[in-house]
Amino acid sequence: MRTVTRITALCLAIACLPALPLAGKEAASGAKKPAQHLFILSGQSNMTAGLTKGFTDTVENAFGKENVTVAMSMKSGRGLRYWCSDYRYSDNHQPSKQEKIDDGSLYKPLIDAVKTAAGEKSFDTVTFIWMQGESDAGKGRADVYAENFQKFLDRLKTDLKRETLPFVIGRISDHDMTNPNWTSMREAQVKLAESHPESAWIDTDDLNGGEAGVPGGEMHYPKAESVTLGVRFATKAIEMIRSAKKVSAPKPQEEKKAK
Repeated sequence: MRTVTRITALCLAIACLPALPLAGKEAASGAKKPAQHLFILSGQSNMTAGLTKGFTDTVENAFGKENVTVAMSMKSGRGLRYWCSDYRYSDNHQPSKQEKIDDGSLYKPLIDAVKTAAGEKSFDTVTFIWMQGESDAGKGRADVYAENFQKFLDRLKTDLKRETLPFVIGRISDHDMTNPNWTSMREAQVKLAESHPESAWIDTDDLNGGEAGVPGGEMHYPKAESVTLGVRFATKAIEMIRSAKKVSAPKPQEEKKAK
């Protein structure tokens, strides 16, 4: 009788214990948590809300909405110098006092946008998306573009505490191909992207409302094409992230040696 009573009491005690939360599939299987990805979008007038939507929808579809953070900060009609506080001007241009004051004035808003979007999260990858250059092309500043972009990129890496910061540049479209300064800027952007093995550039010639394959069209991309541009940026960024993951993964023979 005592034995039965003790068993009954034990069963009641167990029933009164608080229920433990069920372990998630990842915890149960020992799998790693999904990687977290931060994307920073910036530039001038063609860095639009439509571009941001096309980009965000695409990366969220690829990695999962909960694993993606997108920060965006842009300003129309601005040259690269607005993001680069120690901007070096072309040798044939003596900057005015106001120009020197304006240099780097858009950098803090960009960093603030990143901090607001990121919060306290940590990220496995950070990718920079840049759609800018029309202003610099118009002012004939292709000769100093790569140098100043590198300064800007280096500061971003320092402030974001990243050893590397892969980027995707949107090469300015074929809007003004009769202007040698315009074509020089296009060449500078391609050369810049290709000089960084982990980065890339994308073509925008078919997105400015003109006839595909024929120079011309508008400087500003129509709304629908802006969304397409965002998708194109995202597709390239996703490709870069996945390629980098494959490269960094140990080869089968290396895994065997490690064992």
